[in-house]
Amino acid sequence: MPVLDTTKAQVTAIPQVVDALCQVCARCVARDVCRSKAILRIDPDEPPFIDPNRCYGCRVCVAACPHGAILAGSQ
Repeated sequence: MPVLDTTKAQVTAIPQVVDALCQVCARCVARDVCRSKAILRIDPDEPPFIDPNRCYGCRVCVAACPHGAILAGSQ
């Protein structure tokens, strides 16, 4: 059985923050659990965004957001 080599370039479904659902939490739980530190917030009063160059595509942030404001890229 061949071994599949998955590279970062193959990850196409990067999660996205839905601004309408984001409650702009003072302490964003999804940012805390992000292993690649891909969830960035420029302005404290604005929703964060996910940097596709940093994101591994593990989708841990999707489950961590208590408001369901982060959706997988394929949804």
